[in-house]
Amino acid sequence: MPHLNVAEAARQLDLNQRRVRQLLADGLLEGARVGRAWIIDQKDLDGFKAQRAGAGRPWSASSAWAALAVASGHEESVDPAARSRARQRVNRNGLLGLLGRLRSRAQSVQLYGHPSVLEQLAQESSLVLSGASAAPELGADLIVSDFLEAYVRESDIEVLRKRFALTPARDRANIVLRVVEDSVWPFHAGERFAPPAVVAVDLLEADDSRSQRAGRALLEQAP
Repeated sequence: MPHLNVAEAARQLDLNQRRVRQLLADGLLEGARVGRAWIIDQKDLDGFKAQRAGAGRPWSASSAWAALAVASGHEESVDPAARSRARQRVNRNGLLGLLGRLRSRAQSVQLYGHPSVLEQLAQESSLVLSGASAAPELGADLIVSDFLEAYVRESDIEVLRKRFALTPARDRANIVLRVVEDSVWPFHAGERFAPPAVVAVDLLEADDSRSQRAGRALLEQAP
């Protein structure tokens, strides 16, 4: 793959060079420092362009989960018409190019819980661990302590909030629950960890570059 400098990347992205440098510094665009200059791989730039292109209008929750089921190799759980449409979308864009469309799969709720309850909360059968909480299980190079990320049915979240005294938070949030409508809940009974494709998408949506890199690595490992 060819290597690009900031000026060449800026032309491809139709951005000014200052903005490209900021994206690199923030870890939103992959690159390497060589002295005072930045070097960007074309594949990393192509991935960033695909991610930007996918930031369109979100689909319905059922369409988002259909695409994730196809990407996870669980096509049997999707009805034939939705399966065909989802397969075409995933094959044409890849999950990286569909990130913006997939956000409707769940509502992300940021909460704070006392650190002493996190281990017990992680064992709750109503939760399916994902993102940073599932990354080590999948061999991703990401270990985050004192933090929990999981999917939960809409009908279960209030019970959990009251039982574990979870409070809304943002700056000090140590729990992220992704709330899914009961009618489209995609996980099987007893499933503890989300499939790799779902975990990768959650990581790619994170604010920190380490999680994003782990998410990209999981996608690259997918068949």
